[in-house]
Amino acid sequence: MAIDPARYSFLTVEVRDRIAYIEMNRPERMNACDADEHGEFPAILRDIAKDDGVDVAVLHGAGRAFSVGATYEWMVELTTNRPLLLELQDQVRELVRAHIDNTKPVVSAVNGFATGSGLMFALLSDYIIVEEHARLADGHIQAALAAGDGGTLIWPLAVGITRAKRYLMTGDWIDAVEAERIGLVTELVPTGESLARATEVAKRFQAMPQLAVRSTKHAINQWLSLGASTSFELSAALEMQTFDTGGAEVRAAVQRLRERQQANKARRLAAEESA
Repeated sequence: MAIDPARYSFLTVEVRDRIAYIEMNRPERMNACDADEHGEFPAILRDIAKDDGVDVAVLHGAGRAFSVGATYEWMVELTTNRPLLLELQDQVRELVRAHIDNTKPVVSAVNGFATGSGLMFALLSDYIIVEEHARLADGHIQAALAAGDGGTLIWPLAVGITRAKRYLMTGDWIDAVEAERIGLVTELVPTGESLARATEVAKRFQAMPQLAVRSTKHAINQWLSLGASTSFELSAALEMQTFDTGGAEVRAAVQRLRERQQANKARRLAAEESA
């Protein structure tokens, strides 16, 4: 079954030379997603897995960010809309499961800021290329939420429990150089070169024996399957609980994040005008 790009609005999908290029395309909001758009993450992974005309996928973001996860409006709505919250829980589980089940290589080109579910979309892929100016953060704790979206699954496996606790329990930003040093990402490249490098890596995967590559990925991903049945399932449930029972805290935290973003934007615009 061939991928149908018309199915997607948040994602721009193009297949060239048997490589599926998946671009998150809301640059005006740093590729933040709402409820419907978030559902496109696992959907495209399932489509990649089923498309016989695709060998490998490349994920990247339009504009100055990879993806900053959920929109502020959606996070606020989740504190009062239980059906929407249950839908999110299903989407989070499906995002992780779709990554684990897909045996085709997925390469992420992280071209800027990546947080929340956007960061998880990248970290659960197989080869993560990060531009030297990029900054990453799980970010859930900053929104008064338990770490979810797969953070408690992939961070401890990638960097160890001690470092995972530091970043998941504080929400601290990590710069690209440090992320590569501690093993959270695969490779560091100069600004503006992540997509070109991701294409090179994708072509290298294509040139390898496909059954061997996919079988190797399938075997390695059993570690993710093991973690998904333990800490991830609990973290997903606890994230939904903090949305539900800690709604007032979440709304206050989201408002602080919104004000901080607006202040940062104003400073950036002022600096650009004076330059």
